[in-house]
Amino acid sequence: MNKQKEFTRRKFLGMSALGTAALLGTSVIGLPGCKKESTTLYGEETEAVVIGSGFGGAISSLRLTEKGIKTTLLEMGKQYDINNGQNKVFASTLKPDTRSTWMRSESVLPLGPKLRWSGKGPGVLDRVEYENMKVYRGTCLGGGSVVYGAMLPQAQEDLFQNLFPNIPYSELNDKWYPMVRNIIGISTVPQDILDSKYYQYARVGLQHAENAGFGKFFIPGGVNFDIIRQEIHGTVEKAITNQDLLYGVNNGAKNSVDRNYIPAALGTGNLTIQTLTKVENVTKLEDGRFEVLVTKLDERGIARSQKTIICKYLFVCAGSVGSNEILVKARETGNLPDLSLKVGKNWGFNGNAMAMRKVNQNVGAQQGTVPVTGYVYNDNPLGKTLVEQAPYPIGLELKSLLGLAVTLNENKGSFEYDNTLGKAMLKLSANATEPSIESMRNFLNRVIDANGGEIDYKAFKNGISNDFTYHPLGGVVLGEASDMYGRVNGYKNLYCVDGSMLPGLCGGVNPALTISALAERCLDNIVKNDFN
Repeated sequence: MNKQKEFTRRKFLGMSALGTAALLGTSVIGLPGCKKESTTLYGEETEAVVIGSGFGGAISSLRLTEKGIKTTLLEMGKQYDINNGQNKVFASTLKPDTRSTWMRSESVLPLGPKLRWSGKGPGVLDRVEYENMKVYRGTCLGGGSVVYGAMLPQAQEDLFQNLFPNIPYSELNDKWYPMVRNIIGISTVPQDILDSKYYQYARVGLQHAENAGFGKFFIPGGVNFDIIRQEIHGTVEKAITNQDLLYGVNNGAKNSVDRNYIPAALGTGNLTIQTLTKVENVTKLEDGRFEVLVTKLDERGIARSQKTIICKYLFVCAGSVGSNEILVKARETGNLPDLSLKVGKNWGFNGNAMAMRKVNQNVGAQQGTVPVTGYVYNDNPLGKTLVEQAPYPIGLELKSLLGLAVTLNENKGSFEYDNTLGKAMLKLSANATEPSIESMRNFLNRVIDANGGEIDYKAFKNGISNDFTYHPLGGVVLGEASDMYGRVNGYKNLYCVDGSMLPGLCGGVNPALTISALAERCLDNIVKNDFN
């Protein structure tokens, strides 16, 4: 059986298991009859534990399990499965509820009114709030791939090589980027969809780019454009064309990793998934194995029990926030005292900045939620800048365009342990975002000079956002806190493979594709050399 047929077979088996688990409401998921861990006096035991189920965790799980490694995947959030025959698995953007936002009773999106509901639950989107920075992350099976904007551009070669001169860009370009694209399913917007009323705002943005002398950029998307086309023609239930994206997509148009990598790993028979399972601490045992202390949560976030899971190989893939919290805490509480002091350092927000500008023309009341176009501003005096044309899909003609910028901002923060709170906290200076704000302001001045309009100062304080990011990166950086393949310095068989690998920036683009490509590269080396 060739590799593609075997992958498809395993994915089918895994999707069936996920659907069954969703129907039964179980938080422990595996193929029937395939036992992956044992229980001893010391707790559960397995060969490998993967913490976190986003891009890095999903890829780690697949590459371990297809090599026969018995693996347990831990996810703090809940599983949301759209293939179990139930409708409306995810909450809608305009009518959110407990499924939308992690353990809150009001929305936390960066723009628009706060929407409230009754009760708290395991919603898919979380906002972690630190002094001077709010960080968005995914909190469900599939992690950030469920709640991100589905934008998967490839890092710019010169900017990537500045970050990692020892990783040949050609290796990513020729092997790892194509591999991820093939598995997730990534493409640019077809012309007929771009020409639809749902992307009038994108077409206006492209014309504005041309008028201002910017390059035009078509953003590769991790979505099924055939389903979006069916939405437009009215043959499937609307989602992307009906304001939904950041809380999940009910019709399957978003190619999140719980629909490809994770089911394929589950289909090997070597994976057990435990959801609603929060990692509290990690300890190195005298025999060289790791002990992972976890709390089992109910759907109200209440701790119901604790247990330990013991493994030989530990992959910390909980995203930049989660992985830094786990590893810095373990070092500072003496459970992993030999961890490098560089763990927690060199954290950044990928230079994110957002702004709304009023324009002198209609941009469309109904806007497709997947951004598909952008502006390339390579001659920005403050460094190359990509501004993506984001939707503001509230169903009203506002004659305004929203932009998300990825700028080259070298200001960094760090995670430091707070003994009073008993957790690692992000420390970032109050003026860290200023270069990003000025880069965005340069863009706004030029695009407004060429096209008219003005900055909408009601959307964000001072007209440009300065206190949140969708792209948290760094803390366990390749070549600094780990080797160039994610082996964390200080401990054998400890790995970190997620957005923490990148030093606060990602080559001038959204980071998901590059995180995934680097994860594939890391796991290829790890499996070949560490699992003899």
